[in-house]
Amino acid sequence: MLIFGAEVMDAPKGWEQIEDRLMAEYAFPDFASAKQFVDAVSQLSEDENHHPDIHFGWGYVVIELFTHDEEKITELDYQLAEKISALQSE
Repeated sequence: MLIFGAEVMDAPKGWEQIEDRLMAEYAFPDFASAKQFVDAVSQLSEDENHHPDIHFGWGYVVIELFTHDEEKITELDYQLAEKISALQSE
């Protein structure tokens, strides 16, 4: 659960708040598929001008979101998490 001002928001499906980060892990059948997803997330992040920390390797991608300027999770992170989740379901 994320709190923005007085509004309480649930993290998108597959995402959870761990310490001061909104995080999700995705599984893929191989390295190339994981890299394709990272490329799509990278382009989306550029389009949104909001950039996550991304860790990936053979068959996995871990994405960490938080707003570096504010050193906390903000509405921008929640919105980008929703858009990243939508990429996975395409």
